[in-house]
Amino acid sequence: MKPDERLAELVENSACFDDEAWKAWAQCLSPTERLAYIRKHRSHFRFTDYDEVIAVVRGRRFTGCSSQLLRWRDRIRARTLQSALLFLVAVWLGIIWLAVRLIR
Repeated sequence: MKPDERLAELVENSACFDDEAWKAWAQCLSPTERLAYIRKHRSHFRFTDYDEVIAVVRGRRFTGCSSQLLRWRDRIRARTLQSALLFLVAVWLGIIWLAVRLIR
């Protein structure tokens, strides 16, 4: 692959990556969650003025680091899935325990 083709592919992939991060920012987080994320990861954002800060908090823009946001989102999804699975196991164990107790 030629260097020019490789550069074009990298630019295209980063544009997709930024678009996915913006969608996650705008659709998956509430303004309160966005503000908490900005406070926790302040070094990942660049703001030029107060209006831009407001736009980012309201989900109209995203000026942060795309890879960090998507990594964070994936960790949250994994924790949520893990919690749901543990809950389901606990419920099934409870059902089995009740069934055994009622059969005796």
